Amino acid sequence: MSAKVYKFPDIGKPPPPPTNEKKKSPNISIFRKLLYPIWLVLALFWGLVKWVIALDVLYQFLRAIYYSGTPGSMAGWYALFHFVVFVTLTYFVEFYGPRKF
Repeated sequence: MSAKVYKFPDIGKPPPPPTNEKKKSPNISIFRKLLYPIWLVLALFWGLVKWVIALDVLYQFLRAIYYSGTPGSMAGWYALFHFVVFVTLTYFVEFYGPRKF
């Protein structure tokens, strides 16, 4: 019976010579660097911030109902804008979660 000898591909070869290339640092934009602390502060105080913004949206909605017959008041647009900001912040805090600080 003969012995089974397996030759591995890298055994016996010299290691590759070192290169002078610098390691590339991750390309993080200024926008992403600003998002991390904003997300952190919002996440820490989200319970309080959510209530305050929700009450503001409720106030704007009631104001839009009150001024619904007044031409040129644009209260409905203000209410819609506040609601969109509330939904956007909720999505940002709940689902964004930065990968690295």
